[in-house]
Amino acid sequence: MPYTPPATSRLVFHKSCLLLLLVLLPLLASAQARKPQWHSTLDSLQALEQQPQTDSSRIQLLCRISDQLWASDTEAAARYSRRALALARRTHNRRGEGAALNRLGAALRESNLARALELFQTSLHLAEQVGDTALQAQNMRSIGIIYVYLRDRQLGLSYYFRGLRLDSLLQDERRIVVDLSNIGLAYDLYNQVDSAAYYQEQAYALAQRLHASTNYILYGLGNVARKRARFPEALSYYRRSVAESKRRRHLRSLNFSYLGMAALYQQLHQPDSSIYYARLGEQAARANGFLRGVLNASVVLTQEFEQRGQLDSAFRYQKMLVAMKDTLFGQEKVMRLQNVDYQQRQRDQQANAAQQALRNRYQTYGLLAGVGGLLLLLGLLVRHDRQQQHTNAALQTSLAELKEAQLMLVQREKMAFLGELTAGVAHELQNPLSFVKRFAEVSTTLVDEINGAQQLARDGRLEREILDGLKQNLQNISQHGQRATAIIKGMLEHARTGQQPRQLTNLNQLAQENLHLAYGAVQQQFPGFEAELRTTFEANLPEVAVVAADLSRVLLNLCTNALHAVRQRQLTAAADYVPTVKTGSRRLPGGQLQLWVQDNGAGMSAEVQQRIFEPFFTTKPVGEGTGLGLSLAHDIVVNGHQGTLQVESKPGEGTEFRLTLPG
Repeated sequence: MPYTPPATSRLVFHKSCLLLLLVLLPLLASAQARKPQWHSTLDSLQALEQQPQTDSSRIQLLCRISDQLWASDTEAAARYSRRALALARRTHNRRGEGAALNRLGAALRESNLARALELFQTSLHLAEQVGDTALQAQNMRSIGIIYVYLRDRQLGLSYYFRGLRLDSLLQDERRIVVDLSNIGLAYDLYNQVDSAAYYQEQAYALAQRLHASTNYILYGLGNVARKRARFPEALSYYRRSVAESKRRRHLRSLNFSYLGMAALYQQLHQPDSSIYYARLGEQAARANGFLRGVLNASVVLTQEFEQRGQLDSAFRYQKMLVAMKDTLFGQEKVMRLQNVDYQQRQRDQQANAAQQALRNRYQTYGLLAGVGGLLLLLGLLVRHDRQQQHTNAALQTSLAELKEAQLMLVQREKMAFLGELTAGVAHELQNPLSFVKRFAEVSTTLVDEINGAQQLARDGRLEREILDGLKQNLQNISQHGQRATAIIKGMLEHARTGQQPRQLTNLNQLAQENLHLAYGAVQQQFPGFEAELRTTFEANLPEVAVVAADLSRVLLNLCTNALHAVRQRQLTAAADYVPTVKTGSRRLPGGQLQLWVQDNGAGMSAEVQQRIFEPFFTTKPVGEGTGLGLSLAHDIVVNGHQGTLQVESKPGEGTEFRLTLPG
């Protein structure tokens, strides 16, 4: 019979164990607290990988590990998703194949946008075939992110809302939090602050109730507060997002939060702090392989160093910016996006052919089956209508992919334009620098001559001639140095990135001010020059949201060019010629607003009009212009304000520029 200790001994023993347990519990809790939650979860999943399990369970486990690694190491995430994909295909697990394709697309999204889109589309088709609604919603979010990246507002939001609708049917509240936050971030990207605030606040309230992560939501709320000029509130949200991102080892959201703080300090005109946090954002993005985050950080750093006049640092980050754009939107990637669209159109054609064959078969059955067959045919026609709706949705997707390819081609064209601009700068700078070098050499020779003349004999006349020559050479050096400076300034204006804040502006007043500014500058440059100025402004023209400083540069350039044109004609025209420059405004039938600048100068030929907006092309005499003014004006109007800048000119009669802006 086993020994049973007395009741008193047992009580002492239990108390001792309880005391020991109370001592050890804080130590165990402390050790657990020191280990980050994300790391503990990842370790547990990787340890579970070593255990025997079914193929289906192993595929799910590999996908979960890829999810855990995605925010901190995209390359490792890609490796695990490829392993899951290989196992799913080897075991013919179509549901697991769709899940692995989605994870691989997420890991490749930053380095190969076209490949990621193709993987998401394939995963979506598999999810629809096997009826996996959760995977369909996840692919809707993934495809929506790509179109939001490409600034396709309508298509990106449509995918987001379709994903939200599916998650709502599944009553998956944690996924609904992600959907709401994504929608809020999209509206923030399109500067619809009220809508962004509405969805981020909904996401935050639901996440708090579920005790879910809020790092992205806090970043979105920080952006809303910053754009509403609530700077202390915005800084608090960003800092909370940084703290949670570090705790979760989420480098992507850490990049976003740091760049949000950099943008905040930009608005507060604190460049040192802006540069500090932009660099932290770049480091987080590089550690994660998040190329788009590196690109966004490079934009901020280029702007700040350019504002501070540190052109070497600005140029270094601009080179990084161009390299990131080329990596994300290179020529081969554009071609791949086009190929994705082509493959989708082939699938649509096959679907249409199958639908046509099915329709013919239905008609044959209807003729043979009589009344019973007619009822069956009606049922099949209803099914056919549903299939037609799916086909129409597929056609819409194909059209969206074509629009995406077009956007990528535009981006590639911008990169080609930057190459032409750099080549033009190098070519144009050769002329003034050659003059500076030549006049410097001549000046050195003159100094040697005057020294030699002084050693032989004092000749006042010779000294005066040499000194006059030196003075003329120095003036030429200064003149060509200023021309080189003007070329570099124009180049920097072309290379400037980022969207300046818009504000409601009176276009009539803006045009009037710049016309008089241009006239005063030309009169100061050419004393005695006079011209007749006429204005025809439409009354009650509505104010429009524009970047007033940029649009002022455009109008000042157009008015200055018109005044130069009439002065040039005046030099050879008859005595009764009156130099005249007109400007005015009008509202077009479609609701657009138009400003125009007209002169009665010498005009331009058709060949000149075709090249007038090219960088470094100018009709002015050598030394009077860099050829960057109209090119910059065209870029500000078309790319910066989504408007148009057109020219109409007749030789011997004059020229008219028409600037059209959306209403």
